[in-house]
Amino acid sequence: MNAEGLGLALGSGSARGLAHIGVLKVFEREGLPIDLIAGTSIGALIGGAYAIGMTAQEIEAIALSTNIRRLVSLFDVARPTKALVNGRKVEKFIREIAGGMTFADTTLPFACVAVDVTSERQVVLQEGDLASAIRASISTPVLFAPLERNGQLLVDGAVLNSVPVDVARRMGADVVIAVTNHGVPSSEVPVYLNDRGAAPLEDGRPVTRGFTASVSSRAVSLVKDRLRSPSVYQHATCSLDLMVRELAEPRLRAADLVIAPQVDGVTSYSFHEAERIIAVGEQAAEAAVGGIRRLLAARRVP
Repeated sequence: MNAEGLGLALGSGSARGLAHIGVLKVFEREGLPIDLIAGTSIGALIGGAYAIGMTAQEIEAIALSTNIRRLVSLFDVARPTKALVNGRKVEKFIREIAGGMTFADTTLPFACVAVDVTSERQVVLQEGDLASAIRASISTPVLFAPLERNGQLLVDGAVLNSVPVDVARRMGADVVIAVTNHGVPSSEVPVYLNDRGAAPLEDGRPVTRGFTASVSSRAVSLVKDRLRSPSVYQHATCSLDLMVRELAEPRLRAADLVIAPQVDGVTSYSFHEAERIIAVGEQAAEAAVGGIRRLLAARRVP
């Protein structure tokens, strides 16, 4: 496939993934081109909204209007043997944004990642109904019931691919920017963080904190949070979070540049803290602007 310029790989992370909105705001403000988007979980939701032509400010407005009451209203209780939430109301919410659009209707090439639990394989969704594909990609195991789509039983793509750098590359991106809150890769890929809680940097790369240290620190904080008020969902999300952090490292190594907003003190379900999380994404993206421009110039991407 011919090179298509710059591709964004937007990772999972539940509420922490709202930082993607801040990243998109900076790309718009700085006039940085986005030629395609691949997303997993919350990255699929935000990336899909952007791909259909919504601006970062419009997506931000939706995020800021989603208070606790609105969030709770989206949770339709499922049978205990299936999951905590059916997900039908969440899909309805997604459909209010995407309408009846298909992947063919997007203004930017877009793909999202799910996992078929029957075949135990990653599924890259790029055709057909957009809303159901995004719903599949955000279907966190235990929390959301799996989605049946085209004969497959789909759950959150983060189970196997939390930051779909490889998907963006296969879509044709010449330059791939990964956006993640799953730790900091220990490879030589340029990494840009926000100031808050960031390790000392040299040319955008952490020099005193590697991936393992980052995971350990975050793991302790997450476990402490959940032990204060344990629940089935909290235990499940904590376990999944730790798993995807470990799996993210080799994915991030394949990116050309990583934007890694460090969203400290925010749980997976802290959507009511959208303003703060989005601001953190902006800070990290602003730090990366110079590096992105150098990459684009070196690759001679229009």
